[in-house]
Amino acid sequence: CMIMCIDMEKEWFLFKIKSEFTVITYDKDCSIVTRELNIDPSRCFNKGDKVISKYSPTVSIRPHGLWAINTGPIIEKEVNISEHIKYYQELLGSKIEVIEKLKVHYQFECIFKLTIETDDAGVWVDFSSKELSFITQICSRYSCSLLVTEQVNNS
Repeated sequence: CMIMCIDMEKEWFLFKIKSEFTVITYDKDCSIVTRELNIDPSRCFNKGDKVISKYSPTVSIRPHGLWAINTGPIIEKEVNISEHIKYYQELLGSKIEVIEKLKVHYQFECIFKLTIETDDAGVWVDFSSKELSFITQICSRYSCSLLVTEQVNNS
């Protein structure tokens, strides 16, 4: 159990968890992924699209295309990765052959990314063998980032 009492001011550690299934489309239009999976993305862009930084007037050009669906951020008192994976299993579980087509026929790269922000320096993540098997089926690559902060940002 990841719930720990530390002092009277702060009763629980917090975990902000986000996950994303991303398809890198390189120089192909990201609408191919939308059409093949019949799922609207949370975010997408094509190679060559212009982007303006919100911090400066600099204009950049996207170096590749991207299509993505995501969960979160969800703030919890324990690390619960299973709920995130269950979301993708329900959404993508019947589309394994289509995802394989995206990887093999279109040569797209599929990535499962997990991001955890926490104020607990002693955190770990566990996956069941079924969860690992599913991630392996849908992805060419798995990415996990862990950020330990003094306080979990609620945004």
